[in-house]
Amino acid sequence: MKTLIIGASGCLGGILAEDFVSLGPSRGTYCSHPLQGLVHLDATDSAETRRVIEEFSPALVLHCGAFAHVDGCEEKPAESYRVNVEGTRNVVEALRGSPAKYVFFSSDYVFDGQAGPYREDDPPNPIQVYGRHKLDAERLIQDRLDNFLIVRVHGVFGWERQGKNFVVRLIDLLSLGKTMTVPSDQIGSPTYAPNLSDALRELIQKDGRGVYHLVGTTVIDRYSFARLAAKVFDLDEKLLTPRTTAELKQKAARPLKSGLRVDKARRELSTRLWSAEESLRHMRQNQP
Repeated sequence: MKTLIIGASGCLGGILAEDFVSLGPSRGTYCSHPLQGLVHLDATDSAETRRVIEEFSPALVLHCGAFAHVDGCEEKPAESYRVNVEGTRNVVEALRGSPAKYVFFSSDYVFDGQAGPYREDDPPNPIQVYGRHKLDAERLIQDRLDNFLIVRVHGVFGWERQGKNFVVRLIDLLSLGKTMTVPSDQIGSPTYAPNLSDALRELIQKDGRGVYHLVGTTVIDRYSFARLAAKVFDLDEKLLTPRTTAELKQKAARPLKSGLRVDKARRELSTRLWSAEESLRHMRQNQP
């Protein structure tokens, strides 16, 4: 199975690029962060998108690339739409008529965070630009393709070359004795990228289609998760400062009582989704 990973320079994309080699030849792309072995692809360029896809002729496309900075999307909604919606449309259009399976990574931010954790069929109601554009992309995919997977995730973490995800930043700061301010009232389902990759690989091999939630099984507020990470990595949790979302004055609204239910994945997959503590301990044991 020839696999194209769009956005292989990020945390999830990098891990998928390593893992999916087991299914056959793969090619990873980057947009703004060049890394050895990756080819350039700006998904907002329809001609380049079509050329890369037609030249490689993949059987599977994993679309990880996105403008995922939530406050940045609020400040630059036109850029968010260009990357998160138009970029998705270009990939979808390049795949129409092809037998390739398309996997798009979405977010719990399509929900308003009033009554989480959410099932796949709960009605979406995004409350910020990023969530609205992720939902626009989901609907576009559902309207134009048949062979697709929309995989919703939350707070993906793991070792990555760019070191941008929450847990890696926490380790870096606390290891230097620096403080870190963490929201105390934002609840979600932290997702360990290697575990997500394993579950996704099984789902694809079973020809799963539609919308799935593939996240960690622990629904937890961000401050408690930070404390757990500090404990697992033997770091000083006193360096963590809890603040409410209102106190943080973030530009984009956050879904507070969020999180995603994984009942569907549990029914259909033999791959077990891990708790937050299991994931963090595995991450520590596999420190590069």
